[in-house]
Amino acid sequence: MNKLREPDQETTAKPPKAEQGGGARLPGGFISVLNGSFLTRERVLGNMPFILFCAAMMIVYIAYGYHTERVVRDLDRTGAALKELRSEYITVRAQLEKREQQSQVAAGIGALGLRESRVPPVKVEVSERELNKTRTP
Repeated sequence: MNKLREPDQETTAKPPKAEQGGGARLPGGFISVLNGSFLTRERVLGNMPFILFCAAMMIVYIAYGYHTERVVRDLDRTGAALKELRSEYITVRAQLEKREQQSQVAAGIGALGLRESRVPPVKVEVSERELNKTRTP
């Protein structure tokens, strides 16, 4: 037993509302909202354009939220695709740079039966007089 309470308080306590007679009562305003009778009052009818405007604004706001979420998802998807393409670009560029190295090209043409020239190129100089001799009239 609780030591702070006096024994006479326990016997005089009121029973809970559920145990009292009668059911739970709803306020009159709530009942008028549920059955729709509040819509026929003059105040509500006079403010109907504003109420419809507010309802339209709520619908637009919800639609804008969905649109924004879709745009964010598209941005995330596009960002992920961009990262993937960038990594693929870096990989392909590295492979190309490796294939363009002189040693790799020399190894590749060896399979075709060609070999790399070890003699540096020489500039051939021809005088204009010798050039005219070789031309056919």
